[in-house]
Amino acid sequence: MKYFLIAIAFAGFFSCVEKNEISINPLSYISDTTQITIDRKTEPYTRTLQYVNGDLYWWNSNRETISVIDLSAQKVKNFINLERDGPNGLGNPLGFFVVNPDSIYIPTMPFELSLINSKGEWIADYDYYKLSLKGDVAASMTRYSRMIQSNNSGILYLKIPDLKHLTPQELNEQNLKKYPPILSFNKSNGTFEYLKFTVPASLLKFNNFIDFGVTASSNSLFLLHDQSNTLLAYDFKKMKSKEYSLESELIKNFSNEYYHSPRMSHSVEDNMRLAYKSSENFGLTFDPYKNLLYRFGWPGEEIPKDVNAIQLSSTPPLFVISIYDGSDFSLIKEFTLPRNTYLAHHYFVDEKGLNLFPMHPDNPEFNEDEMVIHTFDFSRLK
Repeated sequence: MKYFLIAIAFAGFFSCVEKNEISINPLSYISDTTQITIDRKTEPYTRTLQYVNGDLYWWNSNRETISVIDLSAQKVKNFINLERDGPNGLGNPLGFFVVNPDSIYIPTMPFELSLINSKGEWIADYDYYKLSLKGDVAASMTRYSRMIQSNNSGILYLKIPDLKHLTPQELNEQNLKKYPPILSFNKSNGTFEYLKFTVPASLLKFNNFIDFGVTASSNSLFLLHDQSNTLLAYDFKKMKSKEYSLESELIKNFSNEYYHSPRMSHSVEDNMRLAYKSSENFGLTFDPYKNLLYRFGWPGEEIPKDVNAIQLSSTPPLFVISIYDGSDFSLIKEFTLPRNTYLAHHYFVDEKGLNLFPMHPDNPEFNEDEMVIHTFDFSRLK
């Protein structure tokens, strides 16, 4: 009887562990919370953020500054001014990418990449106007487009919006080969060239719009099609790409309805409501510490008439996180985040896990004087 009771106790213990590991509540995976006091100089929302060696760089687009936040000390330690005019003038900044504190690249209009230091002092400009294929290749590092550096190499990769700006009539196999989506920049000699990679014609079957979220591992560049479950993985060494279909039970309601509707006869809000009926991928990021790929997406739903649909583009009420094995992209788990809690386009990965911001404007706990970061550790799901 004694051994039977011991066996029951062990079974109960391991049952609890198993239930904990497969919890359907995403909040049960929060491993840490960081709270940072901010003032009006640091805006509560951003279009570009980047984690670099313990510091969080945060673009204040209205003030045209970058806040440098020490996450360990939990304080803003520096502001970098992005000057428009004068000896350090950058024109119209479109985001940033930090290589190190004294090497910050700023994409600007038109067709330039500027380099500044930690004081905002101009160092150099790199012009890629001659590489323009469609006349609108100006890159940006906002939530819609990111610059990527893989494995601390001397090459940066910029996503180019040419394909995004093609009309439905222009979207064909010939133009997919004509407009490569990634521009590479060699930091050592300041030269640009298109990556020898073009989009496969298989994407033409999904809809009348082609754009991507971009991230990278040490070996590959990953492009997630906005309007389907298609992931393209480009191997840097082999210079070849492979196509994957990401599994998802929550992000699968993709549709051509919006693109085939008579949008000119509808109001902007009505068009937005129609667009939000369908699924959309917001982006993705690779976790090199845990070998996981995180995908962020909108499941698609009807937006009530009393809700401002235009505002949802920057702060959608909810989103889905799908977690994939970084080696074979098999689905491990996916969660719908609590409604009106987290900012869908604000995330970064560090040694501790995936970091999200519970700073949605409709979150009753949201405080504009405080930046809050929740760290999620999903490693026990593997």
